[in-house]
Amino acid sequence: MDQLPAVRDVPAATAAQMAEVDRTASELAIPVEALMESAGHQIARVVRLWCGGRVPRRDVVAIAGTGNNGGDALVALRWLQGWGATVRAVLSGPADGLRPLARRQRDALDAIGVELIDGAADPAAARAAIERSDVLLDGLLGYSAKGPPRGAIAELIHATEGIRATIVAVDLPSGLDPDTGGAAGDVIRAGLTVTLALPKPGLLADKARHRVGTLILADIGIPSAAFARVGIDTTALFSSGDIVRVER
Repeated sequence: MDQLPAVRDVPAATAAQMAEVDRTASELAIPVEALMESAGHQIARVVRLWCGGRVPRRDVVAIAGTGNNGGDALVALRWLQGWGATVRAVLSGPADGLRPLARRQRDALDAIGVELIDGAADPAAARAAIERSDVLLDGLLGYSAKGPPRGAIAELIHATEGIRATIVAVDLPSGLDPDTGGAAGDVIRAGLTVTLALPKPGLLADKARHRVGTLILADIGIPSAAFARVGIDTTALFSSGDIVRVER
C-alpha cells in the first residue's frame, strides 16, 4: 500500500451523517446501485494492489450479509473473478433473505458460475472456504448495523479467528461501532479496511487500530454537494488519487 498517496486530517462522517449523505445522493439522482458498483470496483482494485498488482491463482472469499455492505463485497468478487482470481461467496443466509440490491449481485455471481455457500445452512462448508482463502472480504455488516452481531453473522465472525488470509473489511470491520470504535460483541479483526466515501469516526479511534489494520479510503462517486449538506467539505479530498491511505 506504500504506492498509494497518503492523506492526513481527513474529515470523518458519523453513521447519522452518512445516512443523510446517502439520502442526499439519491435526491441528486445518483442511484444506490451505481454507488454499489463503484464501491465494489474500488474494493477489488485495493485487493489487487494488496496482492502486488495481480490476482490470478489467488483464492478470494467474501462473507456477505443481507444488505448493501454485502452487495459491495459481491460486486468486488465479480471484478476479481474477471481479473483471474478464484472466488467464492459465503452468504449469511438463504438468497431469499437478501435485500434487493444484494440479491441482484448474488444472482449475477450465480449466473457466471461462482460458488455460493449458505453459511447458516452449511456452516462446515462456510468454515472450510474461509480457512482456505488467501484474501477474505468482510461484507457482513455496514455502518447502520445496531447492537452485537447475532446468529449466523456471529458464527461467521468466529470462523475468521486465526485464519491465514488477509481480511479486508468493506467500509468497516463487522461488529465495530462506526462512531466510537468500540464493540458490543463479536467483531472482525481486519488487516486492511477499505472505507467508502469518508472514514467513520470509530475507524480513527486508537482503541480500534488493532481491528481496522491499514486504513484505505476510496472515492465511490458521491459528490461534494452531498457532504456539504451535513457541513463536511470534501472538495479537495481526492485531488491526488481516488484511493488513498489514511495516516493516523
